[in-house]
Amino acid sequence: MARHGYAAFARADVADARRGHPATSLADYAAARGLEWLDRRSAAGYSAAFPGFEEYRYNAVRGVLPGGRHGVLFHQLLEVPVTGSPNVSGTLHASTVKVKNRRWWMPDRTDIPYIGAFLDTPTDDREPEAFESHAVWIPTTTVAINVPEAALPFFLTRIDRRHHLAPFDFPHQERLNDGWRLRAHGPTPPLDIDAILARHTDDPYFGVFALRGTIIVRRNGYLADLDELARDACAIADAFAAASAPSPALPFATELRAPHSHHPEVTPAWREGYARLAQRLQLTEEDADEYHRAFPTLGVPGRAVAVLRGELAPGVHGRLVYSAERNLRVAERARGAVLLETRDLPPTPPGGERHPDRNLVYEQRDGVAVLWSLCTAGFYREEQEELIERALAFARVRLQV
Repeated sequence: MARHGYAAFARADVADARRGHPATSLADYAAARGLEWLDRRSAAGYSAAFPGFEEYRYNAVRGVLPGGRHGVLFHQLLEVPVTGSPNVSGTLHASTVKVKNRRWWMPDRTDIPYIGAFLDTPTDDREPEAFESHAVWIPTTTVAINVPEAALPFFLTRIDRRHHLAPFDFPHQERLNDGWRLRAHGPTPPLDIDAILARHTDDPYFGVFALRGTIIVRRNGYLADLDELARDACAIADAFAAASAPSPALPFATELRAPHSHHPEVTPAWREGYARLAQRLQLTEEDADEYHRAFPTLGVPGRAVAVLRGELAPGVHGRLVYSAERNLRVAERARGAVLLETRDLPPTPPGGERHPDRNLVYEQRDGVAVLWSLCTAGFYREEQEELIERALAFARVRLQV
């Protein structure tokens, strides 16, 4: 029996909800399809999809999914805050709330887009623990795929048949066919996924999320055979990429305008910090939104929060880009990447090449080498110089830069 609160989207999932974890492993599934078995480990570059505590995730696998795109899939205990009742509309089964620690009498909601910026953070300075919030945890299966083209036009988007699902109740709403609803940060481009959604109309829960360039497809229950869900997720990711309708990429040497766009999750302190960084490194700041429009397919996970262009080392010109996969106001973590023009190199396999010894992932796409860090970091000066040094050290050996 689970020692935390629980609920289920379907009556058939109640036993899993009460148990608190899946009854089966996906290790054999992963091996049969050539996927990397992570189990409860997180996957770098998918922070938007993975819950913060490893106790909430099981059976994670990573690789080229059935359907052809690189991504991750895993079983997840989906945390839904409770304020009187679980903050999700529609039917829930066996909803049971258990409070582990009374000091967390209601959830920290400061990560809710827009609204969270106006709320005070909890005053208790102790590190949070798994299952201590006032919530229920619901068995689900999740697939996540990075689609960099969608980071800007579908910044924060949710599609499902539930009117309310905290903390994803974004302000812009549209009614779709057959009871499906879209909620987003603002108006979004038309999205052609009606046929896929129609196949899941009878599912007790099926949801699609686009969070800062990560497409997340979530279904109720702990599925054992994930091929169909993975193929649908890949098709949905393709639809998001097509709907984002990127113009042809500009030449990488194109100089973009200075920062002028508004990012609702970048605080003045972060903006000032990146301005000081640009001055210290003698780089030129560029507008992060223009960067996405100019180079829509470059695979740095998350939405860009800072773009710096110039001479990264004597004779080596490129860009230093920082992106956030979670709300930067709250997470206070961004992922750095060094981008270099390398026209004559072949593209890397989907998902790029992982180099743990360098703490880097190397992706070659559209004549540009993207070297993004396996680590996210807060804002402190040593990290920026260290990232540039290890990225360029790798590039000199591997890319002959």
